[in-house]
Amino acid sequence: MLHGRSAEISGLDEVIVRARDGSGGAVVLRGEAGVGKTALLDPAAARGATMRVLRTTGVEPESDLAFAACTGCCGR
Repeated sequence: MLHGRSAEISGLDEVIVRARDGSGGAVVLRGEAGVGKTALLDPAAARGATMRVLRTTGVEPESDLAFAACTGCCGR
């Protein structure tokens, strides 16, 4: 269990439940290195079980392009 992260875990679980009910969704998790982003996402992905999980990672040269990593992920 991640201590002090119940709000974040709850939010991720809500996205998972909505996805199971047929609603699409996305989560943007931003923060400094080492704050626990992966520690939140790995268990959430596992709770998704058979659902498709797409992940991307931003890189410093694209930091001035908001959500640049997401621009090509949906076949657009």
